[in-house]
Amino acid sequence: MRLLLIAFVIAAMQSDTTALVEASKAAKAKKKTSTTKVITNADVKKSKGKLSEHPATSTPVVKLEPTLLEKQAAERTERLTLEAKRAELEQKVAALEKEVAALEASYYEANDLDYRDTVIAKKFAEKKAALDAARKEWESLPPKQ
Repeated sequence: MRLLLIAFVIAAMQSDTTALVEASKAAKAKKKTSTTKVITNADVKKSKGKLSEHPATSTPVVKLEPTLLEKQAAERTERLTLEAKRAELEQKVAALEKEVAALEASYYEANDLDYRDTVIAKKFAEKKAALDAARKEWESLPPKQ
């Protein structure tokens, strides 16, 4: 009885597996056939279609933003020129202050009233105007950071 049961199970398994194997073979064959065609150079030469090219569009000029190093270098040169100008103006103001002080002292030391009022007073007024202009320019500079 056991033998009969085993033979029956084996026979049932063989019929199921054959159907399964056949179905997988059919699916595999179906998969292999491709509906796409590879286009080769020969196919392109044989084609009678028209080739259309679109005119090239002009690309807009892109302005590059300066890098951090370029920004830093520009700020540094600006700072150095500003410091140099500030130092130059400070020296100019100091020199003009000395000249104005010397002219004022010579004004009071002069014994000749005519010389004092004509020559020294004119020089004093000119130097004082130059000193005021230099101070105004020096004060217009941005403060040190």
